[in-house]
Amino acid sequence: MRSHRTTARGLLFLLLVGAFAGTAKAATVPAVIAFPVVGNVTFTDDFGAPRPQGPHQGNDIMSLRHQPAVAFEAGKVEKHFRTLAGNCMLYLHGASGMTYVYIHLNNDLTAANDNLGGCKNGVAYAPGLATGQSVRRGQLVGYVGDSGDANGGMPHLHFEVRRPTGVAIDPYPYLLRATRLLYPQPASVVPIYLVFRKAKVVAVGDGTITIATRRIRVSSQTTSYPLQRTLVLTVSTGAIIERSTTSGRLVATLASASVGMVTRISTLTFAPSWATQRGGAGVLSANRILLGAG
Repeated sequence: MRSHRTTARGLLFLLLVGAFAGTAKAATVPAVIAFPVVGNVTFTDDFGAPRPQGPHQGNDIMSLRHQPAVAFEAGKVEKHFRTLAGNCMLYLHGASGMTYVYIHLNNDLTAANDNLGGCKNGVAYAPGLATGQSVRRGQLVGYVGDSGDANGGMPHLHFEVRRPTGVAIDPYPYLLRATRLLYPQPASVVPIYLVFRKAKVVAVGDGTITIATRRIRVSSQTTSYPLQRTLVLTVSTGAIIERSTTSGRLVATLASASVGMVTRISTLTFAPSWATQRGGAGVLSANRILLGAG
């Protein structure tokens, strides 16, 4: 009888190992992914570069303090921090079976390196974010900073891609093909609007305005972030168009917008979605246009 039980256990073990190996082998980064930082960034392929603790296991995405970090793919999050180093970290366990590591999240309360915020929601992590929580692709999960051994250096996100076995692979090819987003998707599906500050008019069409964005704020969030890209907006029928003058704001028309003019634009409210995050031509509509003001 013992021999039969031993044999059964051995077969079960082999089946489990085989199943895990099959899952690990099948897991791969999805075809459609979100770039993990929203806004202007720079990065190089520094995977494997020498570091004091060993070869670099990810890519450093250089950005500004407090820039939004978003989910690379849909999955579940695990918040983690090292108290000795003060390193605010997050693991995203993707639905694909891959794991993504976000390191050096923000721990500052101001624009300076004050180290007063700690690894808390609203500082390092998205408001209300909890370990085990499911997140959508492109959803806000945290904010870029310089916590841990990056303290005092240029804020950046150390981003890793790991197989189910825990082995890190080079994120660079995936970052190159990841979709750059216009805004981070909030956890709530409540409609939002975007505010484009200090944008410049690129072109004006029949019921459309093309702008070069500079800085963006999401209505549900208190901070803005830098993002430079060209965006085509439709102009809603009831849009309020004004021009800023020394005498105050005057009623204007779309035709009075000229190329190069600085403008501030608010969109109509809309339901957050992958389509609106990509910001394709005409997907979003302008609701308020203030010409000649940033």
